Amino acid sequence: FIPLGGWGSSLRGQGRPSTMGDEPHMDGGILDSIVFMEQSLAQRVQAFGTEDQETVRQWKKLNTEYNISAMKFLQEDGYDTALDLLGRAKQLTTSGVKFGEVDDRRKLLAITYNNMSCVYKRRGLLKTALGYAEKALKLETQSTKADNPACTHLNLCAILSRLARHRHALEHCQCALQLLKAGNFCGANTPGLMNDFHDGVEPESSILAVCYHNMAVEHEHLGEDDKALQAYYRSVEVAGLELGPDHPITQAFAERADEAQANLEKKQKEKERGKHAKKGGGGGRGQP
Repeated sequence: FIPLGGWGSSLRGQGRPSTMGDEPHMDGGILDSIVFMEQSLAQRVQAFGTEDQETVRQWKKLNTEYNISAMKFLQEDGYDTALDLLGRAKQLTTSGVKFGEVDDRRKLLAITYNNMSCVYKRRGLLKTALGYAEKALKLETQSTKADNPACTHLNLCAILSRLARHRHALEHCQCALQLLKAGNFCGANTPGLMNDFHDGVEPESSILAVCYHNMAVEHEHLGEDDKALQAYYRSVEVAGLELGPDHPITQAFAERADEAQANLEKKQKEKERGKHAKKGGGGGRGQP
């Protein structure tokens, strides 16, 4: 726990962390607000302790704000500032002074680790990203309050896919699908994940459609074209139901499904031609 007055020291001055360097400028009001929240929590702890109900509420709010603001900086490639803020969020849940219940701390720490994973994934440090995503999933399996396991599985799918570990990526996608079908949807407090499941996909609200899309991608990598096509068409169906048939995401998934269909038909034709060529070649063998 950082003593009263310790929080916010690197956020003062020009309204942004000293780690920010030459990163893109963002509204200093975001960080000014965080400084105020840090000071308010520190004063509350000093006056009422960590078990006070309002103290716990402010602790949760500050932790969530760290994560949301970190992902805003990440969207503008503010990597160092994002990690600075996520490091503060981690400290709030792992320091010697305990706020809230154990499951609350596990849930919030899992969110932070997931977002750390997003930062490192964006920077191309995939093994580091994988480590944080795996830590997040472990915490979520230990917490009765975790609301993001499906998102975490999809995050792991995206990372493993980029590491060319497609079978494991598919397994995580299948786990996500089971959770989503059981009604375990991604929580709203994990910003960043929804934009990073697979390159070129902006899923917005149709997380189930994205899950089917990612399954299709992994089946393609594994040479399982029939299964890939089925998953592509399911992604189109779900996106159409949730977002509407004319939504850009639905249209993009439909184009991918059509491409997969065309590629499968092309492969089948090439396979048939190959069979005919072998038969014709076999009949002419040994002829002068």
